[in-house]
Amino acid sequence: MSTFDYFSRLTQRADLMEGMMKKLAVIDEVKAMPGHGGVLRRAANRCLTCEQTEACGQWLSDAENPDEAPGYCRNHDLFARVRSKLDAETSPAG
Repeated sequence: MSTFDYFSRLTQRADLMEGMMKKLAVIDEVKAMPGHGGVLRRAANRCLTCEQTEACGQWLSDAENPDEAPGYCRNHDLFARVRSKLDAETSPAG
């Protein structure tokens, strides 16, 4: 893999990950997490090694107001934890 190919892949995956975080409305919460640099680095590494880029791009195009990332997403659990925290913070106390 050439250096250009590597950076192209890195950029594509970063765009997909950012799109996923925006679509799930978790981007601000992830950026506010303690140690968010490490969290984002690990998430980016998981995304970089994913083989589902076409499915991910299609999902991002098709999903309007998703509750969670698709099951094949290597960051599904991270995004689910963040969404759960956000949901708990915005739910009325019962």
